[in-house]
Amino acid sequence: MEIALGLQGYDVALREPEPIVTAESTQEEKTKYNDWQNKNRMALLLMKRTITETVRGSIPATENALEYLQFISDRYRESEKAESSVLMHSLVTMKFDGKGSIREYIMRQIDVATKLRNLNFEVGDQFLVHLVLNSLPADYTQLKVTHNTQKDKWGLNELISICVQEESRLRAETAIPCKPVNLITKKWKKSKLKTKKNPMAVVTKTPAPTAHKANKTYQAKCFFCRKPGHFKKDCQGLKDWLTKRGVNKQESTKA
Repeated sequence: MEIALGLQGYDVALREPEPIVTAESTQEEKTKYNDWQNKNRMALLLMKRTITETVRGSIPATENALEYLQFISDRYRESEKAESSVLMHSLVTMKFDGKGSIREYIMRQIDVATKLRNLNFEVGDQFLVHLVLNSLPADYTQLKVTHNTQKDKWGLNELISICVQEESRLRAETAIPCKPVNLITKKWKKSKLKTKKNPMAVVTKTPAPTAHKANKTYQAKCFFCRKPGHFKKDCQGLKDWLTKRGVNKQESTKA
């Protein structure tokens, strides 16, 4: 909201107090007062339009944009004790896991320490340096020993520079080489191997046995009455049928 008001030039009401105009004020002072009033009115209108109706109804009525913004801040103000407890726990338990940049990790710790200082907690630079070093993994043991053996004290900027150099050295030493490509061999089936070894070999299939050979108890079957035990020429039914139709057996056979 402050950025939006600043871009439009309405943040004058938030930065400067309300001008006082009397009967003896000059024309320049009156013009400045009118300009401040217009920008204060616009800033107040913009703030009211950008918040929900529920929040807007809980804010006390005022005609001053700076007071209105302060009322909104008071509604969302957190307990300083609870906030300081959360920040202290975050600062003490923060650990560097090797992922990301160590520079950004140290700057996050400095940011938490700065917030604690704003809440009247004294967090010295030397205490923060020791806290950062103790939160680093075992890969930075050599760096910790170097710090403990030196008489000179490290500042925060020097700590960041040294840790970044150590990070670059560790990454160069632990560079992962290219993994060898695993060759995959295809297993051929026995039938394929035999075919490859003997490409000229002809595969012969044993013919299926015929019905006469497969059935050892085969009997003759008449094609006229479909009954087994005799052939068509000996079928009595055929003879009777020919007799009824008056056809001679020899003529039917010739036909």
